[in-house]
Amino acid sequence: MASIPRLAGLPRSKGTIPRPPATTTTGVSPAHANVNRLPDNPNFVHPLHVIPPPSYPSVENLIIVCCHAIFLPDADAPDFPLHSPHRESNWLLAPFQKSNASMNKLGEHETFLAHVRTGIDALTVGTDAEHPTSSLLVLSGGATKRSESLKTEARSYYHAALAEELASGHMGGGPAHRLYNKRYILLEEQATDSFQNLLFSILLFRKATGRYPKQIRVITHAFKAKRFLELHAPAIRWPQDRIQVQGVDPVMTMDALSSTLSGEEESGYAAWKADPMGTGDLLGGKRQLRGWDASKAAKHFTGLEDSVKELFQGIASDDLPWIEGRVGTVLPAS
Repeated sequence: MASIPRLAGLPRSKGTIPRPPATTTTGVSPAHANVNRLPDNPNFVHPLHVIPPPSYPSVENLIIVCCHAIFLPDADAPDFPLHSPHRESNWLLAPFQKSNASMNKLGEHETFLAHVRTGIDALTVGTDAEHPTSSLLVLSGGATKRSESLKTEARSYYHAALAEELASGHMGGGPAHRLYNKRYILLEEQATDSFQNLLFSILLFRKATGRYPKQIRVITHAFKAKRFLELHAPAIRWPQDRIQVQGVDPVMTMDALSSTLSGEEESGYAAWKADPMGTGDLLGGKRQLRGWDASKAAKHFTGLEDSVKELFQGIASDDLPWIEGRVGTVLPAS
């Protein structure tokens, strides 16, 4: 019979002291003979358990939910189950995201919940024990309103998903809780705009799996689809046939739709077309207002290829690892 290989990497205790032979008392079974004895070595330290990093053998694709607001209730608070994610007052919303009865406008927090649900559905539909998911879901958004809350948008969306599951009767945790614990839902907590949502989520996928995704699905507002497909992906030279956008818009009247589309074209799309990497005064200034510090970029994303690091300087070279079939090379996961 082959010998069992010794496990490597287990930390040892601080010291090893020989133990005397076990003795038993008449009438007392050996298993209980020393139940009241102090340990031979009172300074004994139990070794730490070796917890292997998550393994994603079947994962190839990335699903990104772009976050846009902050759900305020904290999942660790004892009164968390009392806070509905469907109540607008539980969200930190920008003025244009709030409901307005005079304009027949609903609060956009319902759209944000729909984004999370869509992401979880995309991750789980068609999967079972024999057919595990082939994707990771990344909720992407940093602490963009630091003067009002230090909570990140990504973490708050996860908390909102938990709150919705509690309200649906999943007292022990529903799909979001289960997938998060299995590390199929990851939180990207640095992004301050849509370009960073895309780039930072790709880098988090690489950090978790050791490789870059084959396909990307971005879940965001439908009116931002052109921004991702025509500007953000080309800016980092991501292949156009390996990215899709699944758009979920707020409920809108015809006037609201026209206003939203024109606003995106003039203030969103046009700004990114003029500054694809978002490093100029306008878009770079917005990042700073939302808490981004470019000098800290390196510490958030270690172990990157030089060509990827150059993206933080606004340079997209021919050596980016996702160009021309480079995907599939497994790199050491961070």
